[in-house]
Amino acid sequence: MITGGTGLIGSHLIPILKERGYQVVLLSRREQMHLGCKAFEWDLDKNYIDENAFEGVTRIIHLAGAGIADKRWTDSRKKVLVNSRVKSAELLLNYVREKSVGLKSFISASGIGYYGTSTTEHVFTESDPPADEFVSEICVEWEAAADQFSDICRVVKLRTGVVLSADGGALEKLSKPIKLGFGAPIGSGNQYMPCIHIKDLCMMYAYVLKNESANGVYNAVSGQKSTNKDLTKAVADELNKPLWLPNVPGFALKLVFGEMSKILLGGSHVSAEKIKSLGFEFEFPTLKTALSEIY
Repeated sequence: MITGGTGLIGSHLIPILKERGYQVVLLSRREQMHLGCKAFEWDLDKNYIDENAFEGVTRIIHLAGAGIADKRWTDSRKKVLVNSRVKSAELLLNYVREKSVGLKSFISASGIGYYGTSTTEHVFTESDPPADEFVSEICVEWEAAADQFSDICRVVKLRTGVVLSADGGALEKLSKPIKLGFGAPIGSGNQYMPCIHIKDLCMMYAYVLKNESANGVYNAVSGQKSTNKDLTKAVADELNKPLWLPNVPGFALKLVFGEMSKILLGGSHVSAEKIKSLGFEFEFPTLKTALSEIY
């Protein structure tokens, strides 16, 4: 079972899992078919899941969650960001217990926002504590909700970085002004942007799904030390476009995005050594290899 399976990551992950022989069902706000998989209805506001969705389910991949950078962080938006991740996991847990689902694994998305947005030379690993910021609080609650499954089954959490994909997400937004010839780094440009190619991320999900020794939390980033300036320049090079504008000033972003501008103007360098030590190998370990494949 995949929650949030009709989104960017889920849509890339489904074919990979089906190729490996998994039968996949989805949870969606409406009953439908998506990439040949049946999506059963669920409704957080009504605390409802179509119980037929759980028939034969032994593993859950929890990707559901409102987009962190989709809208300005008003108080009501903050509640949506937390509840769409936490309340959805708690609803799943209630049904799993109530229906005595024979669950073997619960694999949840999380984010590198766990470490906060401070830009220093420290390389963050999974053992580092969370920062004292809203984006970190989301991740802490998100992971705590996933950990509630630990008395039932194996739990894995993937702290995901900036996902590089041709189909949407952060790269689409970043590349749009570059394609028009108006590309520029934002703020200082020195804030770290740990990235991962969409295929590597999906292969990582498939890897920890199959590998029973995978347990706990892993950083889902390539591990390359890349900044906003590095990524902007790499995209411009791949598109053969110039970068001639001055950096987009931080104060302008703060005016437009408010508190949410923190995740645009700051960022930490994050290690991928733990997932590598488990035996996972990246197909696209650098910005160059990732962007060359995408473009």
